[in-house]
Amino acid sequence: MKSKFLYLALILVLLTACSPRITEVTPTPRPSSTGDLVLYTGPSATVTLTPTPADTPTPLPTPTPTPRTHTVSKGEDMFGIALRYGIPLEQLLTANPTVDPYWLSVGAVLVVPAPLNTPTPDPDSPPLPTPLPMTVEKPVCYPSGDGGLWCFALVSNPLAGTSEAVSVTIRLHDRDSGEIRSQVVSPFLNQLIPDSGLPLAVYFSAPTPTVFDTSAELMTALPLAADSDRYLALQPVDPQVAISVDGRTAAVSGSLQLVSAESSASRVAVTVVAYDSTGRISGVRNWESLEPLEAGGQVEFTLLVYAAGDGIARVEVLAEALP
Repeated sequence: MKSKFLYLALILVLLTACSPRITEVTPTPRPSSTGDLVLYTGPSATVTLTPTPADTPTPLPTPTPTPRTHTVSKGEDMFGIALRYGIPLEQLLTANPTVDPYWLSVGAVLVVPAPLNTPTPDPDSPPLPTPLPMTVEKPVCYPSGDGGLWCFALVSNPLAGTSEAVSVTIRLHDRDSGEIRSQVVSPFLNQLIPDSGLPLAVYFSAPTPTVFDTSAELMTALPLAADSDRYLALQPVDPQVAISVDGRTAAVSGSLQLVSAESSASRVAVTVVAYDSTGRISGVRNWESLEPLEAGGQVEFTLLVYAAGDGIARVEVLAEALP
């Protein structure tokens, strides 16, 4: 099946110099060495990543079946909390009748009831389908300047068919207190073609633990029909990449146009992924066109991606268009 999803991989090699590291907030970019431009337009394209093997994490504690409490953190909502503890949203709402789910305050203490007995399946309300077996890397986290943590993971498709509607729960386990914080996150792009990956990025606000483990759990991944026309094929025009001398930033620019001169797109989205020399995600930047892409036209993009972790060694550009 010819995919209608575009991957641009810009493989960049950082040259090591003897000059001191640049300390400016936005280092002056320099042209990268000439790299290979690989278009990811179908299942025949491959991406080879070799992440650094992670230490075996401390197993996360299994929630007890007895009632407990949960202190609301920034960015959490009732649905995500219910999902984290494996209980229906209605059960969590019933246990907290005085809490307004639409105005959930940071620091609020919720009663988390024990899960109810599994009800008899309702044929008129079938459960969500079992997600396709996507591969999710162990998240890697980096401290931010405000005391929070940026966590990244790569979700990959090892199957022969394309997947979409992927979502993952990323958990942060404090080894000292035993507290577990979690967020459900989806890739910025929706379509995950075979033998490729999409980045996941989530931010945990301060205060964050000093010693912690991370884990990721696949929640949803649906198959995309081979004859689906919900995505349009794109092609690049004059893509450019420059990595700063210190490897802390990478400037990416170029244009995109539709392969079919008779099609127009309501949405064009771009994700730029920065990898360090070990193959781990170091930074992610997303962009979306504010205007539709008309038939025969082009849309330009310019992005600056920052390294939250180690220096940037290569950059990957991924794009998606919807009719």
